[in-house]
Amino acid sequence: MPTVIVLDNASIHHGISEETRQRWLLEHKTVLFYLPAYSPELNMIEIVWRHLKYRWRSALTWTREIIDTELNALLNKYGPDFQIDFS
Repeated sequence: MPTVIVLDNASIHHGISEETRQRWLLEHKTVLFYLPAYSPELNMIEIVWRHLKYRWRSALTWTREIIDTELNALLNKYGPDFQIDFS
């Protein structure tokens, strides 16, 4: 069964030569799936960036443990509680 890797369209995700990428994908039984352009609602990291920008502004004084706790709480609630709303 192949492993599917989901990527956004950042230029770094396209910087490997086609020959190298295909060889690696075959050797590791892996398939790449690129998200459609301009689809932040499908990309979990966009949820993190949104909260970092608006909710976690006081994070400059947080310890690593607090950051880990906040990040885990956010990712565990992805979907039902935390969504990107374009309205």
